[in-house]
Amino acid sequence: MHRITWNRKSKPFFFRMLIYGVLFQLFIMMFVFRSSSKLEESEFRDYDHENNYMNKCSLPVYDFWDSKVMRYVDYNYDPTNKCDKNFKQYTKLVNGSWGIVEERKGTNCSARCIEGIDDWNLRLSDWMKSEAVNCEFLEAVCWEDDTEVYGYIHTQIIPKQPTTPKTSTDQPSVFVFLFDSMSTGSAKRSFPKTLSLLSSRLDSVEFPFVNKVGENSMPNGFSLWFGKLLEPVLGKNYGGVDVEADWNSTSYCYTHLNGSIFGEFEKHGYMTLNIDDWNAQMVNYPDCKGFKDPPTHHYMHPFYMANDQFATSITKKHLKGKLLCREERHPAFEYFQDFVNTYKDKPMFTWTWINTAGHDDFNGLMRVDKEMVEIIEKNMETFENSFFIFMGDHGFRMGMKKFMETAIGGVEISNPYLSISIPKKLRKDQSVLEIMRENSKKLQTHFDTRATLLDILKHQPSASFTDRSLLEIPGERGNSYLRHQPAFPRTCGSLPIPPEYCICQIEKTPVTDENLRERFGHMLIDHIHDMLDHSNYTWMCEKYKFRETISFFHYGRANKSDSPNNYEITVIADFPSYAQFRAILAHDKKASHVSFGNIVRLDRYLKTGSCTNNSKFEKMCFCKSLTWTERWTYLVDKKMREMDDTLGYYFPFLLS
Repeated sequence: MHRITWNRKSKPFFFRMLIYGVLFQLFIMMFVFRSSSKLEESEFRDYDHENNYMNKCSLPVYDFWDSKVMRYVDYNYDPTNKCDKNFKQYTKLVNGSWGIVEERKGTNCSARCIEGIDDWNLRLSDWMKSEAVNCEFLEAVCWEDDTEVYGYIHTQIIPKQPTTPKTSTDQPSVFVFLFDSMSTGSAKRSFPKTLSLLSSRLDSVEFPFVNKVGENSMPNGFSLWFGKLLEPVLGKNYGGVDVEADWNSTSYCYTHLNGSIFGEFEKHGYMTLNIDDWNAQMVNYPDCKGFKDPPTHHYMHPFYMANDQFATSITKKHLKGKLLCREERHPAFEYFQDFVNTYKDKPMFTWTWINTAGHDDFNGLMRVDKEMVEIIEKNMETFENSFFIFMGDHGFRMGMKKFMETAIGGVEISNPYLSISIPKKLRKDQSVLEIMRENSKKLQTHFDTRATLLDILKHQPSASFTDRSLLEIPGERGNSYLRHQPAFPRTCGSLPIPPEYCICQIEKTPVTDENLRERFGHMLIDHIHDMLDHSNYTWMCEKYKFRETISFFHYGRANKSDSPNNYEITVIADFPSYAQFRAILAHDKKASHVSFGNIVRLDRYLKTGSCTNNSKFEKMCFCKSLTWTERWTYLVDKKMREMDDTLGYYFPFLLS
């Protein structure tokens, strides 16, 4: 697993390679693909022994610093530790004018404006010399004898007027910082200083039992921004009901998007900002249309499109942390700060989605703690009088096999972090904090977070934020944290949570019958093939060959009667994909029928399914069209990660 290889800097690279070389065959035979029948000791305080899906939720209370997790944690991870900290910028953009910081003999510099046309296309101006510019993103490049020696994209905020006048005199600003792949446990381990500051200075309330509603960023992001369920809830087999998805791919992917939460805030006189520091961003991946027009007054997507695709070759390297000590999130934080400085006298709604820090690296968020503290301290006066939301979309899901096999890993992947701070004047009345703390002890979803945002925007201002009564917002699936929520049990069966992501703790009994394990393992692989065939992807995807059932658990206590049984199964396919899939299934013995829930992909699959151009099916497809180089890159990446994962799990002292 490159994550630890890249993160651990205390041992020379070649020493690590020597360890791998000596132990490679041993680990392959002993650990990497061998399943374990050993039942781990319980990490959680409570379990539901009866699999009471509709009426009970045993919330996952556990030690965030459990030894099974801490063996992977590296607080020293910083990919920029070898960058040139003395490097100085050649160019600058100040007060709408760009220029050269210091003339260098033999160096020729020019710049060009970057403007978005839509989420997939840019407009680049002609190259220009030093002069005033009327664009928010400016690429500056310097050459020496026709060789690129410097590239940089500058940012600035050009002030705009609100779309509509303010609708209320009491409109507090709302700031959202979302870190991709940040679970509750990850936030606790990665942001100790940030969380301490939020608690001590802003009286933040943590919601430790938020349950994701989809596998990856898109379904979770759409629940927040549009209030739509993108994945069906197949709960009928577990005592609940089936809930159809609100939108199909035609609606959320192949049609330009409208009606986002940003538009709601703009209608009420807010100045809006949207930042996602990943070129593919949540609404576009892998090939979705996204927004035709900018969804906010200030929209940073053109910056990251240029940085990844349209800029000069040297500019594309300027956020890699090698030369300039800058990574993708740094211009995002600068653009955010410029926005806040520009609109201090107006209500603001900002959403800063940081993808690149922690999406691919288990320890990636560690290095951002100090930066977030600086942002909060610099804007403390503003944040004290605003709603400040610090959150994740889901937990870490990029293929840490050994960690994912633990009970804690199984929870963290589906348990995004959330904390909310309210304006200082509202904290004087303890009733709002009391109701928030009461709700924080219950199972919640992103739909409830969205309902809270709408409550802040549309409903609470008229009551001076004192209304605690139950509010059912038409067309919404959630309930505000600032009010009493419905009295029914908050369970995965009563909320729009697909069963395969449910964080409520159910007693799981390991199934040791090898015939049963292999039989259902083959059935899962066949089910994946049937899904690909039904959607006409078979012609472009390799057939999987079943290799092994990694884990197989019965939900609740073993049931030998003829009543339906529910299971969780994890399998691995054979060469060349070694794909790892997990699903829950219902086995009706009387009818001799097996039905599967949504398929979850556990390992990192890079671009091996990109031929489908479909976020739902790319995880299930191993493309026939992959080149030899792409296949080799995938296999090397997978084996390195598995070896590092195994070393970190069994011999953490070798990597410390």
